[in-house]
Amino acid sequence: MKKRVCYIEISAPSGVKQIKNIALKGTVTRRMGSVAAEAKVSVANLAKDDIEYLSTYMSSYVEPDKRKEIAIYAGYEDSGYGLIFRGDIIQAVQEGIPDTWLNIEAKTNYFNRQNVITYSVTSPVTTKQMAQNVANQLGISLSWKSKSQKLIDSFNFVGAKAKLIEEFNKYGDFIAFWDNDVLKVVDKDEETPAAKTSEPENSSEGSVKLINASSGLIGIPQSTEYGAKFKVLLDPTLNPSDWIKLESEKFSAINDYYQIYSLKFDFASREKNFYCEIEGKNYKRSKK
Repeated sequence: MKKRVCYIEISAPSGVKQIKNIALKGTVTRRMGSVAAEAKVSVANLAKDDIEYLSTYMSSYVEPDKRKEIAIYAGYEDSGYGLIFRGDIIQAVQEGIPDTWLNIEAKTNYFNRQNVITYSVTSPVTTKQMAQNVANQLGISLSWKSKSQKLIDSFNFVGAKAKLIEEFNKYGDFIAFWDNDVLKVVDKDEETPAAKTSEPENSSEGSVKLINASSGLIGIPQSTEYGAKFKVLLDPTLNPSDWIKLESEKFSAINDYYQIYSLKFDFASREKNFYCEIEGKNYKRSKK
């Protein structure tokens, strides 16, 4: 049986603290779009000092001008583990006696909601250059996967910095979204990897991951209006906007390429939960 890796890292102005080897459970939901990624994590039997610190100072209402973040790592010792979420802590609340659980809630780009900025670009720039400008304003990196070559004559923004990506989305036929400290930009109406090249593994979205029973597919996929919904063993390498190729022996009619638009991690260090729920979009079906 694979040995799980599952831990969190708390970052605050006072420093970084890793919390390992404790009972931990929670969910992370990340999406391809404007809705913020969110995490709900419960940690059991922390030291008294840690509980007091996290349940007071970690609140977004205590010293709100200082950023407090949580990073969640999960995976397996033999096949690898990685970051599945990074975001701003909203609150940490104690619950339960005698076993005390600390419930932590977090969202991406939450801290920036209070930072009001005025930002303008008055000379023409390409959408890719503008995306880099937006990423720089937010202090994150850029992953550009769009074919857009549109010129933006001017860009004027006044408001909460958290809304800057939403404003940028108005300037092209693409989807820009924050995902684990990366500004990702992908086309709205994407071609399947098979349509782009005779070798799907070389798609513009990076390598296409094969999802089948051998690679972790659990149960039978469900057909949805825009594609498919299915469950796999937890895989930290999966990300929103990634392409996957589904191969189900039990429901072969659904087999095809899908782009991940919703990804939910359900994990626990000492319970059964350790999987991903994926909602994938099939562009051939959505055009019908």
